Amino acid sequence: MYSTMKKNIRIGFIGSGWAQVAQAPAFSLMDEVELAAVASPTERHRQKFLDRFGIKNGYADWRDMLRECPLDLVCVTTPTWLHEQMVTGVLESGCGVLCEKPFALTVEEAARMEALASKSPGLALIDHQLRFHPSVRTMKQMIDSGEIGKVYEVRAVVNLASRNRIDLPWSWWSDASRGGGALRAIGSHLIDLNRFLVGEISEVCCNLSTSIPQRPDASSPGKSLPVTSDDSFAMFMKFGPSSVAMGMSSLMHVTTIGSYTWFSLEVVGSLKTIRLDGAGRLWEIANSEAKGGRSLIDAPRWKQHEPILPWDELVLQEKIRLSSLAVHGIFAVGFAFLAHRIIKAIKSGDPVVLQDAASFRDGLCIQKVMQAGLDSDREKRWVKV
Repeated sequence: MYSTMKKNIRIGFIGSGWAQVAQAPAFSLMDEVELAAVASPTERHRQKFLDRFGIKNGYADWRDMLRECPLDLVCVTTPTWLHEQMVTGVLESGCGVLCEKPFALTVEEAARMEALASKSPGLALIDHQLRFHPSVRTMKQMIDSGEIGKVYEVRAVVNLASRNRIDLPWSWWSDASRGGGALRAIGSHLIDLNRFLVGEISEVCCNLSTSIPQRPDASSPGKSLPVTSDDSFAMFMKFGPSSVAMGMSSLMHVTTIGSYTWFSLEVVGSLKTIRLDGAGRLWEIANSEAKGGRSLIDAPRWKQHEPILPWDELVLQEKIRLSSLAVHGIFAVGFAFLAHRIIKAIKSGDPVVLQDAASFRDGLCIQKVMQAGLDSDREKRWVKV
């Protein structure tokens, strides 16, 4: 499935947005890696990408890139509605693929890609990079070891201001039929973290909201287009038998139209609560340190918990600190640690290096949870996954 002891790993990119922010900068930190090619239909964006990273091969059509340029891994970072045809093309070419989330438009699309990946020789991964963030890996160790005790619940709050301006032009993100919306963009990450840290989800209850119902049409000044995707959502989930918290709850609340930025993921245990913040810091507070009574004015005594890293990731952490990735937050930083594992796996030929990575099967499971959320919002009831 993996190449053995390859010395020069060639990476290609389909899409020129997020790839320029996180993926290309992360892979450029790795030794014996060549950023070999970019495919983007927009010449200005493509040329900017090529110039910024010194990439020699640029293509308007991703199919030409796959035909003409030998690659070990292709990062598909395009909008969701384009994923299936591109991922299928990459896998059929014999190349490994890293697909951006949300994985697919529908459960059926996700199932087709998962089936193809199971028969393909190359890597087939989804960019749920937070699994490899040092703080998240430490959270998993603390949960699995019983350090936090019995898991009582999970709580996630994400407040973004990325879409709070009413003059922000309409884009595919505004179109539910193309995979736009907060549930797919942010919820997919949070669902993955719940599954990774605690286990499978059996049932959901979801409410989607569209607070800004139309956006300006950039191609027709003075006109607007309807927004069919959610700009915020709340989802209540129940863990199933394939989890360490069967019957317990997880709550997610996400908005993209807030006035400030905030990220918090808490796992509440019988012995302590642990929390990941938007800076990637891990905090803990022991139940024994809580004050009794009903006071709401005593600040919690959170203590920062520093992850312990192996030497190679300590070196990587320092490279990240000196790079552009550091200013782009936990998703960009997390991707660098994922990229490090991908390159290590390709070089060594050892699949164990990537045993915690999100596979296409994980993508299918997440797609089923999101579909249950969409069904719940439409039918106004709890829906089994």
